[in-house]
Amino acid sequence: MRPSPLFSAPVVLTALALGGVALASAPGSIFTTQTPAVFANDGFYELGTRFHTLRDGNITKVRIYTNAAESGAHAVRIWGLGADAPLASHTWNIPGGTAGWKEFTLPAPVRVAANRTYTISVSTSGDHWYAATNGGFNAPIVNGDLVTEVGSGVYGTSVGQRPWMVYKNSNYFRDVVFEPEPPSTFSDDFEDGDLDGWDQSYAGFLITTDGTNKVLSYSTTDSNAKLFPEATNWQDSVVEARIKIPSWSGPGSVGFNSRYNIYELDRYTFMYKSTGELEIAVRDLDVVVSSVSKPLTLAPGTWHTFKAVTVGTTLEFYVDGVLELTTTDTTYAAGTSGVEVLRQGGAAYFDDISITAP
Repeated sequence: MRPSPLFSAPVVLTALALGGVALASAPGSIFTTQTPAVFANDGFYELGTRFHTLRDGNITKVRIYTNAAESGAHAVRIWGLGADAPLASHTWNIPGGTAGWKEFTLPAPVRVAANRTYTISVSTSGDHWYAATNGGFNAPIVNGDLVTEVGSGVYGTSVGQRPWMVYKNSNYFRDVVFEPEPPSTFSDDFEDGDLDGWDQSYAGFLITTDGTNKVLSYSTTDSNAKLFPEATNWQDSVVEARIKIPSWSGPGSVGFNSRYNIYELDRYTFMYKSTGELEIAVRDLDVVVSSVSKPLTLAPGTWHTFKAVTVGTTLEFYVDGVLELTTTDTTYAAGTSGVEVLRQGGAAYFDDISITAP
């Protein structure tokens, strides 16, 4: 049996449209001015909302919209994608008599990672009442750090199991209160001689020495390689490092990336190229979708300080403290940041890398 109150209602899009830059707000919820089209009490259901966040953080509260008649024990569960068991499970006794949003403070916050799918579900109680709006998820809803998708309203007829069925993109008004973690700060001068705390796509980054200093090196010429901090996510970031390129023995690029989606390989790149150019590019996989560039000659074998700034829709590329290149773009909202080498001919060296919030 499927929940049956299914009348069309307009969708309210909050904040920016999906694909734009969602500005951080803390704490925040999925829904703002939305109200149910109808209430029904035709069955016992597990009702939920699928969502993801743009930053790491914690779910601290759960919300549902009730009519005055709804009351009694409701099961509250938070599910990860594909999880057999909920990440949290609690009983919430709701008193009747008033209509509107009700909030349940979780006994312990549930930590969630950015850009991963979760489901908040709250069962109906013994009176079977629940709220619904047909078409409530005909389009994504984006509010601050919280993002849904088409068909995010889910239901199940087996209470206690993660709901996954979708009926006419209905919204059952299951919501969360999300508190993002403070932006991460990451730095490494490589003097400890290891790459603990880093992830890399393709092997090839190594610790070597330059005079008396330990530095990061990369010399493989047959792959596009990225090095980024483990489990980090920024909307806005400043990536800075000293970089030295002894010589070019073939075509390549060395620099940074930001708002990097490690699953889709989408990102912004800030590169110095073997052609003697600086480039800021929007990349989908390793394909340049759009870019801006300018000529710049840097002496080989000399350390230079590179800095990539991503703030809102503005991208800036600095070399030795001078703003050399800037552009604006709205393609990517958040992701990790790090260093990148594109089929570098010859060796490249990095030192004193820092990634911070601006």
